[in-house]
Amino acid sequence: MKILVIGNRFPWPLHDGGALATFQMLKAMAFEGHEISYFSFNTQKHFVDEKTLFERFSFCKYYSIQINTDITPWKAFLNLLSNRSFHLQRYENTLANEQLSNLLQNENFDFVQIEGLYSAGFLNTLRTNFKGHISYRAHNFECQIWERLATETSNFLKKMYLNIQAKRLKREEVAFLKCVDSIVAIAPSDLNTFNDLTIVPTHLYLPGLNLGLEVDLELQPFKLFHIGSMEWMANVQGVEWFLQKVWPIVKSAYPQLEFHLAGKGLNKSDSRFFQSGVYNHGEVDNAQSFMLTHGICVVPVVAGSGIRMKLIEAMSLGIPCVTTKIGVQGIDVESHVHVEIADSHKEFANSVIIMIQQWHETIKMGVRGKEYMMEHHNLQNNTRELLMFYSKMIGNRD
Repeated sequence: MKILVIGNRFPWPLHDGGALATFQMLKAMAFEGHEISYFSFNTQKHFVDEKTLFERFSFCKYYSIQINTDITPWKAFLNLLSNRSFHLQRYENTLANEQLSNLLQNENFDFVQIEGLYSAGFLNTLRTNFKGHISYRAHNFECQIWERLATETSNFLKKMYLNIQAKRLKREEVAFLKCVDSIVAIAPSDLNTFNDLTIVPTHLYLPGLNLGLEVDLELQPFKLFHIGSMEWMANVQGVEWFLQKVWPIVKSAYPQLEFHLAGKGLNKSDSRFFQSGVYNHGEVDNAQSFMLTHGICVVPVVAGSGIRMKLIEAMSLGIPCVTTKIGVQGIDVESHVHVEIADSHKEFANSVIIMIQQWHETIKMGVRGKEYMMEHHNLQNNTRELLMFYSKMIGNRD
């Protein structure tokens, strides 16, 4: 098949879960023998130079449109005078839509996949210039993230602004869901939500990685780590919660304990992360190498939606993990069997302490987690099922 995927950023480098999931999916589709074209903004925030694009995306055709989506206080304030979602408005661009229109008029695609909600601004152009099947792959139920962030925020003005944006985003997101031909969810909970909101066909595509590779895992019981994009507010909020509420308890129990922190956009001099035993590595060159040389993976997500790719990556490597119910959302694992799940700060701290005390059992849990990932989050198998779903949708349309 000839497939056009439309994104809002180029998924490189692979320093965050969103980039990892999209890049792996594109490569898996190409590996199955399909002709892939990737049309995307190339934002200033996540800019990828032409040399890197040529090297890393040689398996597909790519179309790069430069755009500045940076948030400024003035832009955020002006948006309040409208009734639009600021999150979506930032990605609307007339020139990009003109370029997409030209592409659609010169190429015959079997179907188009809109990658993530921030690419929703291309839908009208697609409907005008493309008569085939248009699918939307949702990275999450986006408005849910902002609703939860608003709930967890104590600053009154910030809470008010987030609530306004969450309501606007929900209105536009629900309307968009009803305008596509099919929806692909990456988490069972999101799939249920979409089925409640729309009548369009849906498919569950559990994101995965190239699994089963043997790696040199150096698990150390007195080291904890977290890695994730610190440009995402939910990650920052989760790490702050962990350091303020959980870390003092576990550090008191084990004074020799270390917490290693890394991620995209992480400032090594950020005073919020200055505590005894905390090591701020900033943005590391190789995320997997960082993960392999520490102990327990901590995913303290208290707001969010969708699925945590870094949790999937850690579990696929056999690394024992502790997270929250929101952190494990979309991954149907059992607490104490594949991963530790705890919500309150006392429960979270107790889980970490027990994992250290029962280290041999903790290692076994990491092995079970890896086995689960190999069975349920196998990239090749899940991508083949997705492409079969699309083939069926195209056949029904014909």
